[in-house]
Amino acid sequence: MLATVNGELITESEVSWELALDPELEPLDLSLEKKRLMLERVIDQRMLAQEAAKIPQNAPGDEEIRDYITKELVARFGSQEALLARMRRVGLDQTMLREIVSRRLVLLGYINFRFRSFVFVQPDEVERYYREVAVPRMRNRGGYVRTLDEMRAEIETLLGDERINSELDRFFDEARAQAQIVRLSELK
Repeated sequence: MLATVNGELITESEVSWELALDPELEPLDLSLEKKRLMLERVIDQRMLAQEAAKIPQNAPGDEEIRDYITKELVARFGSQEALLARMRRVGLDQTMLREIVSRRLVLLGYINFRFRSFVFVQPDEVERYYREVAVPRMRNRGGYVRTLDEMRAEIETLLGDERINSELDRFFDEARAQAQIVRLSELK
């Protein structure tokens, strides 16, 4: 038992499971530093989940959970075998994986409802980003310079995601100030 967030327990197993499900952490690093960073992320996720629970939502269905596992996790790990190897390394079984994915889907739904629906990227912002950031990067790499029309949707998504992340940071700062976070033990 590592911490509680407004009375909800966070265990070291949960932290290890989240590390194992991060495909960008290659090879899997279960060091003290990585666990500490992930604990903070799990605390943030728990606060967000508590807020999301205030809004009625349908629980994700089996098909939605299967799709996420296949399209997000298996695809990002490169194969089902690679994902399963990670899961075995930290003692994560299929039942708990489905529960974690279900929680992630609820959080994603809440983020879309609470933050994404209020994000608007103006055409001039897309054009400015294209001119000032995208084109110079493509030229520096010496490759093909894609047109604005080819990149418009990608840039809109990128700028929208930046705004959402900014709003989430603000949310987490406010939530941490109001939350009762109790550290129960130190990571080892």
